Amino acid sequence: MKLEGLLVKLDHELIQGSVDINVKHIAYHSKRVVEDSLFVCISGFKLDGHDYIDDAIASGATALIVEKPVKVPQNITVILVRNSRIALAKVSSSYYNQPSKQFTLVGVTGTNGKTSTVLLIDRILQAYHKKTGVIGTIENRIGQKVVPTENTTPESLDLQKLFSEMVEENVNAVVMEVSSHALKLHRVKYAKYDVGVFTNLTQDHLDFHETMDAYAKAKAKLFKRCKFSIINIDDLYGGFMLSKAKSGKSMTYSIKDEKADLYAYDIELDITGTRFKIDYEDFTHYISIETPGIFSVYNALAAIGASLSLDVPMDAIIRTLGHNSKIVGRYETIMGDSGVSAVVDYAHTPDGLLNILKTTNDIKARKVITVFGCGGDRDTSKRPQMGKIAGQWSDYAIITSDNPRTEDPEEIINQIEMGMQETKCPYERIVDRAEAINKALSMAEPGDVVIIAGKGHENYQIIGHTKNHFDDKEVVRAYFQEN
Repeated sequence: MKLEGLLVKLDHELIQGSVDINVKHIAYHSKRVVEDSLFVCISGFKLDGHDYIDDAIASGATALIVEKPVKVPQNITVILVRNSRIALAKVSSSYYNQPSKQFTLVGVTGTNGKTSTVLLIDRILQAYHKKTGVIGTIENRIGQKVVPTENTTPESLDLQKLFSEMVEENVNAVVMEVSSHALKLHRVKYAKYDVGVFTNLTQDHLDFHETMDAYAKAKAKLFKRCKFSIINIDDLYGGFMLSKAKSGKSMTYSIKDEKADLYAYDIELDITGTRFKIDYEDFTHYISIETPGIFSVYNALAAIGASLSLDVPMDAIIRTLGHNSKIVGRYETIMGDSGVSAVVDYAHTPDGLLNILKTTNDIKARKVITVFGCGGDRDTSKRPQMGKIAGQWSDYAIITSDNPRTEDPEEIINQIEMGMQETKCPYERIVDRAEAINKALSMAEPGDVVIIAGKGHENYQIIGHTKNHFDDKEVVRAYFQEN
């Protein structure tokens, strides 16, 4: 494709060279550059792509997009832009022929519930005979083919390439998680959204956004762009998101406000799942899902709203939710022969942890033993909050490692412990996560529930810069087999 065609409608300045050249490849990482590549220099948080221009040219780059003046051979085309992330999104979309215009695209954003909501919508659409694509935390998938995933929302070039592959595979609808990082960093800027879903907004990622208002503004970018919005109006920020949605192009859901478009009530839950009623357009519908908890009701409402907006009949939605609503690593229950239950959940935010502990107390567990930690190199302010929540809602707690990354696990635990000490809950510290899980299970008696929070579906633990195999569920099952 001609470079000139990639630059249409992009605010730029030609510094040197010609735009009448062929671009056979686009890269934002110098090690991915091949012959006749356009290399886009991203000013990252740890590395600056401008520092790798010589490597990119040596590997075959013939054109550069930069944010600042550079000195390169005269045969290299140089394009100057104000924001190379926006430029990367634009040229990527153009290079792959704007693929998101060729299928229905649903974006789900929020602090908690994104993964579950995406997978529920996907299952409903599949059951309604749609060929779907999924982009999210657990997996990227084209039809039934799983594609490796790194970020919750891929970088714009990788995203547009994935969209293009989905078009080639004749996908009808794509359902994806849209992270606040992706919205703030323009990864999804040239994706055409038909439906946007807001789940909730609670404290997370303040190491990146700094304030909750900034976090909310990043999330709201989705609703300014999509054709139709599904909004949780029970959330503190629901009204704000609704105000950003296109006028008259929204559906609200609630378990508190009977004036919402989708209103759920008469909620009953136990360890096997949740049952409730929904009022929608003057009709009452009876819903059953396979995951317990009020948070599961919210996820189901979000999925129902999105599916209705895509013209899926309510009876088809209800059938799918009734027999295919379990999500891996989300309140995933493992029963031991002794009558002890272990629950593995991805909850890694204060609100997420509170939700699963409230749910466990609501189903009247005999005793709740909680094993949890907090990730390293992430928002530190939530650590004492999570300690306090665990202490308030548990009968016993073990503070352990999550993904410590480059931080000292003991120091992370110290910060969690500050919140735990504000409660009367007995607890202990065990840095080794497997040891902590085994200790909790060994303490449990019939009727007790052991909550293992923070990692859910993850089958690894990041210590330093090394990703080691580790799966909470494997540890639990091994213990139950031996005891």
